[in-house]
Amino acid sequence: MPSASALLALVRWENALISAAGVAVGAWWARGDPAALRVLAAAVGAVMLAAHANAYNDVCDREIDVIAHPRRPLPSGRMSVRAALAVAAVAAVLGVALSAAARPALGTMSLGVVALMVAYNRGIKRMGLPGNLLVALLASFPFLYGAWAVGRPRAALALLALAVPLHLAREIAKDLEDAHADTGRRQTLPIALGPRGARWSLVAALALFVAALARFAIHRPLFAVVVTPALALTALGAYRALRGEHGSPVLFKTAMVCAMASLVAAPRG
Repeated sequence: MPSASALLALVRWENALISAAGVAVGAWWARGDPAALRVLAAAVGAVMLAAHANAYNDVCDREIDVIAHPRRPLPSGRMSVRAALAVAAVAAVLGVALSAAARPALGTMSLGVVALMVAYNRGIKRMGLPGNLLVALLASFPFLYGAWAVGRPRAALALLALAVPLHLAREIAKDLEDAHADTGRRQTLPIALGPRGARWSLVAALALFVAALARFAIHRPLFAVVVTPALALTALGAYRALRGEHGSPVLFKTAMVCAMASLVAAPRG
């Protein structure tokens, strides 16, 4: 029986909580049907889908993680492959069921999300940029889940335009840090374009993120102020990535949390 700490590490509990926060922000932004139970179901469903993705990813990446992330539950021996697969399966079922409880259409969509997650881990991740783009899109879906839970899915489009570029930059940063372990195993962007090309691709993604933030700030002066920490973290992450230093993925993840908080803190018309 795996320990609670191993289970939490397997599902990346902090990322799962960010998914729940994304659902809440998406629902708040959409200003639709104020059905708290629907939003709660969608939020917990998003947590379960994130848990599935992370657990199954660790199963598929266990050989790479021996080199890149030896302290994770599978390479460290704190959890068996069989247990991790069971966690991934249970989380997928719960994710689909809870999403369907929020909105039947969300349940159908979640089946597609699970299928894409499996396809990613089975092969798309080895394609480089297409895999990065897919993960960036799926990681941004909590905003859509929240807006859909309150009956206004189109309202999430502005939030997706904000989230996808930052998640893409984070995925490229992770590939830069893992390039030594990925060599010979999959064709990531740093391997296909070289570190320099991957770093400038990351900067281009961050430029799109900043442009999306600027659109929010045009008619909301307070947002331009409260979003400063997110911009500072983004700039620091870009600086570290361009210098070939580690730590950018954590900075970009924190920047997303700060950006979400800024959206809520700054009033809008």
